[in-house]
Amino acid sequence: MCEPVILQIKNANQRLGLLPELGGSAAFWEVRRGEAWHDIWRPYEPAEDGKRVVANFPLVPFSNRITGGGITVDGEFYAMTPNRAGAFPIHGTGWMDEWSVRQHDAQTIELVTESHHKHGYPWDYFAIQRYSVTEDSMTMRLEVEHRGDKPMPYGLGWHPYTLRGSDANGPRLKVRADGYWKNDDNGIPVQHSHELPDGWDFNMLRILGHGKIDNNFSGWDGRVLMERDDIDLRIESITTEPAGLRTSIIFRPENQPFFCVEPVTHITDAFNQPGMPGLRMLAKGELMALEIVHRLSHVTG
Repeated sequence: MCEPVILQIKNANQRLGLLPELGGSAAFWEVRRGEAWHDIWRPYEPAEDGKRVVANFPLVPFSNRITGGGITVDGEFYAMTPNRAGAFPIHGTGWMDEWSVRQHDAQTIELVTESHHKHGYPWDYFAIQRYSVTEDSMTMRLEVEHRGDKPMPYGLGWHPYTLRGSDANGPRLKVRADGYWKNDDNGIPVQHSHELPDGWDFNMLRILGHGKIDNNFSGWDGRVLMERDDIDLRIESITTEPAGLRTSIIFRPENQPFFCVEPVTHITDAFNQPGMPGLRMLAKGELMALEIVHRLSHVTG
């Protein structure tokens, strides 16, 4: 089997690669410090056991899991089968499809894909991903347009695998939250609490630490701050669209070199929550987008 093509954009300070054939996923994101290049996200690895190892991937037309065997929209039930190992549909369909290249130059890559009820799922959409780099920033944008005749609920997200770095306790992290959702045994939110457990409060810049977290958090302000002393790197990630994003997912697995702060427009299984919080009902031709700007600077000076 041939290895997938990796498209690259780069400048003096950054290098970023995308895998159009593998769900438009990111293959790597590297930052230069001195004469050395350093991975910020977990780099792509060819899969030998069928498990995909990528740096980041798009979540469209929904984030995380859906229970109940499908979704109900305007009184009509749409059955959905799991799209990978596990009991539930997860992370939409964009990551399952090949994306086409619409633009590729030294500083920008734009990929597109469309789904007309692919994989037996009820969405009919056209999606765009756009990555671009400047001297001190990287911007990623995900946009979806509904093309079906009946309105449908949509959600978007990103799933970056950020490396912890050489410090055993990880980088410093700041992610605002006023509460979190407790999960059931399947990772589905079942109860909201305003009391953050010990070691889960990142409202002030603090060491990432250890212990499993895989939960939805409320009260986010759309910003993430990370500092890595080992490579003198500060990254401030700012959500520029949509305004008022309030939900993030923090995934801090045990015994892994990465962690994830996932910007998402809705909580896990929002389709089965009253009012479908965070999801947007789009009529034919309507759009929604998620855009993140990562600003790079030094920790010192």
